[in-house]
Amino acid sequence: MRFLHLADVHLDTPSPGRTEVVRTRLRAASRDALHAAVDVALAEHVHAVVVAGDLFDGQRLSFDSERFLLAELARLGEAGIPVVYATGNHDAPELGSRAFELPWPDHVTVVARAEPVRRVVHDRDGTPVGAITAIGHASARETRDLSALLPDAPADGIPEVAVLHTQVRRAESAERHHAYAPSTLEGLLRRGYHAWALGHVHRRQILSAAPLVSYCGNPQGRTFNETGPRGVQIVDLAAPGAPRVTFHETARLRFETLPVDGLEDCRSLDALCREVAARWADRGAGALPGTEWLLRVELGGPCPLAAELAEPEDLRILEDELAGALGALEVEADGQPAARQRDDRVPGVEDRRRAARERQDPRLRLLGR
Repeated sequence: MRFLHLADVHLDTPSPGRTEVVRTRLRAASRDALHAAVDVALAEHVHAVVVAGDLFDGQRLSFDSERFLLAELARLGEAGIPVVYATGNHDAPELGSRAFELPWPDHVTVVARAEPVRRVVHDRDGTPVGAITAIGHASARETRDLSALLPDAPADGIPEVAVLHTQVRRAESAERHHAYAPSTLEGLLRRGYHAWALGHVHRRQILSAAPLVSYCGNPQGRTFNETGPRGVQIVDLAAPGAPRVTFHETARLRFETLPVDGLEDCRSLDALCREVAARWADRGAGALPGTEWLLRVELGGPCPLAAELAEPEDLRILEDELAGALGALEVEADGQPAARQRDDRVPGVEDRRRAARERQDPRLRLLGR
């Protein structure tokens, strides 16, 4: 069986603290990523698509996203590709989202309760090629180990896949997420499934190769904690046999951080921008045409402009200049470079400041004699 593993789309996520332009673009980017995921499913001729939770984000569901989602599901239906969707903590029914009032197509199985549902998947000629067992979150704060509620995988000769939104203890970056439906790798492996398609932790990782236990990550980054490529996984599963996992990038809007130090020679806004641009070019961002960037520049080390960089207005101007110079959707400058040493002054600046102070208070001239 070949299936596409998708999780944590978070349609209509609010992105607080960002400008309206960026919030609007991020909402669109989540839809763009889901559209790209469906493109992958169609191009790879998968037998099924599994969604391991958090398709939605709380109660939010705009008309735009509703119309979009149903159109994407229709594309899969027209190709004869079933979808199995298990809810997570962000799209649990108790949150009151009207998502569960949508006219879900017949080829979509929505599992929104803590009761396992098994669906057999067939090839184009009707031959069974595998089965998918999913369990969902009814509550937004599920503290039980839902994996323990799944039956052991049947030994009927076809690949068996389990779908679950869970925090597997000791998974990388698990500490960034609430411990909802907590589980252990050992507990998952005991159930006998050939593959576990997981959601909740947004970092793509394989916890076990065979049997396969994996997080696909999210298809679109949402914060600066989610840098790097984001996408979905195609899993080729045979029984017996080790699964083959292929990553497909779906995000065209990426978060990245750029540490920049060694700023001792930057004595003007122009020089600072040129230095940051050179570091960004060294990262090879130009090798990804068509990608939009949300960039956090982490400034550090000694810099003659430390005082200016401590001023919010100067920092905003720097961010605007960098966004234009780098072609980024938005740049966030972070960090506070150390002030220069007294013997590393910008020539003439301190003399001009002293003259200005003396004009305000002539008595300072006497103290300097």
